[in-house]
Amino acid sequence: MPPLADDLNIKSGENVQDDSKLPKKVFRDLLMEIGTANVWGSTMAGSIATGYVLLLGASEFEFGLLTAFGSIATISAPFFSFIVDRYTQKKKLTLLACLPVRLLQFAIALLPLLMFYKILPKPLALYLVITIIMSFFNVFANQAWFSWMGEIIPAKGRGYYFGRRNFVGSAVAMVFSVIAGLYLDGFQNKYFGFTSLFLFGSVFAMIAYYYFRQLPEAQNVTPSKEEFTFKTILRRMGEVYADKNFLKLVKFNAAWTFGITLIGTYQNMYLIKHLKMSYTLMSSYLLIFSIMGLVTMAFWGKIIDKYGSKPVMVITANIIGIMPLLWVFISYAQWLLGVMYFISGACWSGFNLAGFSIMLKLSPKEKRASYLAFNTIVAGIAAAFAPAVGGAILQFIGNYRLDLLLIQFNNYQLLFILGAFARFLPYFFLNKLQEPKEEQVQKVLLVVRSGIMEGVSTMLSYVMLPFSYVGNFAWQIIFGDKDEDGKDK
Repeated sequence: MPPLADDLNIKSGENVQDDSKLPKKVFRDLLMEIGTANVWGSTMAGSIATGYVLLLGASEFEFGLLTAFGSIATISAPFFSFIVDRYTQKKKLTLLACLPVRLLQFAIALLPLLMFYKILPKPLALYLVITIIMSFFNVFANQAWFSWMGEIIPAKGRGYYFGRRNFVGSAVAMVFSVIAGLYLDGFQNKYFGFTSLFLFGSVFAMIAYYYFRQLPEAQNVTPSKEEFTFKTILRRMGEVYADKNFLKLVKFNAAWTFGITLIGTYQNMYLIKHLKMSYTLMSSYLLIFSIMGLVTMAFWGKIIDKYGSKPVMVITANIIGIMPLLWVFISYAQWLLGVMYFISGACWSGFNLAGFSIMLKLSPKEKRASYLAFNTIVAGIAAAFAPAVGGAILQFIGNYRLDLLLIQFNNYQLLFILGAFARFLPYFFLNKLQEPKEEQVQKVLLVVRSGIMEGVSTMLSYVMLPFSYVGNFAWQIIFGDKDEDGKDK
């Protein structure tokens, strides 16, 4: 167990002790921050965010452009990384960048109301401007937060601590996403529904900001003393580019981001526009995803700490890559969405945890912000390009239908098939990546299989427990209770 905060005299703003364990108060504040932040996120993201943009009047192509424009902000990553490296106060920089994002959430919450009262009949342009501004601040915040967490979270226990953090965040998101779906479906006037729900989320964004302020400042940080020039930024990016092993990770992240964003941007739109699925039903299916993430989080954390991040990424990425093919058949069997979320929920929890851990492991402490900036800008370009490509494909195919083997494929289903191919290409970059002290994928796969079988066995034992009890009770009623000699007691 982590030492008590009182024993270490840890207070808000003080440095964390250089220990392999995180102080109890710091860990508690870390969990409270992600918990309140995910109340905010679950009420203003995912299928709800898609429905919000559709309410504002966006078409598929416009929706893709909105997503793409939001990713343009990643070009500022090298500039912000230079600022982060020059200052020792990582916490202060993170708070500075986070506050505008949270305040602008209130403006986004009011747009549907302005649209309803015809004060702003077409708010898409203003929404785009707000989104771009928030995106720039988010890039800055991510740079500072990544460097900050790399300092205060013990390296030996990152899998454990971030696993617990993700567990709490997923649990909160699981509950409030369903509540948000039920709330929206209960409103006939969706303008008032979205405004009131988003205002609720914005309040929790500020509560999460409060818990951010309670976390300690980083310590033993050596600031960069380089002069801020465009030439210096280019040289620093060149140094990251020269790290060929890290470059393989960047290439994988860019290709993976493209494959995920190509169809991920439009999956919720497909459920809302074509399948007419309610927010409650979408949230209920997503509940399966969240539960599987919660169940497997601790398992993946232990695997990553013991065997490395790359094997987990290889195993989970290959399974996630198959999922778009199942999306093709959802219109014929909507229960397939539950199957996909069951499998992908377990895999995404491991992939995200491993991806974050390996980024910290492969980026040198003194250049961590520069390494993250390089990865951010390359992956950001892919994230900006993919939605526009996806939207263009949907618009180009239009109302065309492909009849094949008694199954009719529309533009969305054809895009999902293309997305499946796009998700398998990044594997070649990941396979060449070298992680320090990584274990062979085959060995880790055996451990994962063993863990799955043990989990299934435990689940079946709980499922069969009531039947076992009823069977024993019936046996005693019919045949009586016998002693060791076989005689009636």
